[in-house]
Amino acid sequence: MVKFTVDTFFENQIKIHQPAEGYRYSMDPVILAAQVMPHPGCKIIDIGCGCGIIPLILGFRHRDVHIIGIEIQSQLAELATKNIDENQMSDRIQILKKDIRSTTSFDIQSCDNQSYDNQGLADIIVSNPPYKKKDTGRLNPNIQRAIARHEIRLELSQFFSSAQRLLKPRGQILFIYPAGRLQDIIPGLMSHNFQLDWIQFVHTKKNKIAKLILVSGLKEGHGNCIVRPPLYIYDNQNNPTNEYAAMFKP
Repeated sequence: MVKFTVDTFFENQIKIHQPAEGYRYSMDPVILAAQVMPHPGCKIIDIGCGCGIIPLILGFRHRDVHIIGIEIQSQLAELATKNIDENQMSDRIQILKKDIRSTTSFDIQSCDNQSYDNQGLADIIVSNPPYKKKDTGRLNPNIQRAIARHEIRLELSQFFSSAQRLLKPRGQILFIYPAGRLQDIIPGLMSHNFQLDWIQFVHTKKNKIAKLILVSGLKEGHGNCIVRPPLYIYDNQNNPTNEYAAMFKP
């Protein structure tokens, strides 16, 4: 029998069921969700939503947007649906159990029965995608974690092509990724007709190398790339910085 834990978020205002031993969310989706600045009526797709942490955060903070979480793993998709229902956000958030590589705008349009412009295309796509190159590094023996972390069912180029297919013109792709793969990110975005909009390096502390990078791209966009000031997770006393701590507050 699969075991779960029940965790809380935003001062106990959100309840989240997670696998006790499978894939569990880390700080990455919390950091990513804090960067999303949707307009009223915005349509957002979360690619690889896991247990639904990003849709839950966005649904709590932004009551006037609509969100589709897409998850290929059945158990996680079912768990995300349970979390959305129990937090009473099913009127604004739907979970689609599907391989993003074969997902179409028609699937998105059919999922929630909303009235979409541009045949169901999204304004924003967010993702904490698999980040380890295929056939590199130690493969996690837990298949749920392995699929979430390694490019087994979704390679970086497939992520970009899926986002390009499901975004409106000038729509935003926003994701978090290992900083060391910047050399793969830039040509990948350009080859799929994305403008690199802005980047922000994430460091555990000052004087430590960046472990992660936040990336924003615009479909069919034009302009220069902005390099934002770095985000530091901890100060010199190992306390969370104010900027990072604020991401865990409503």
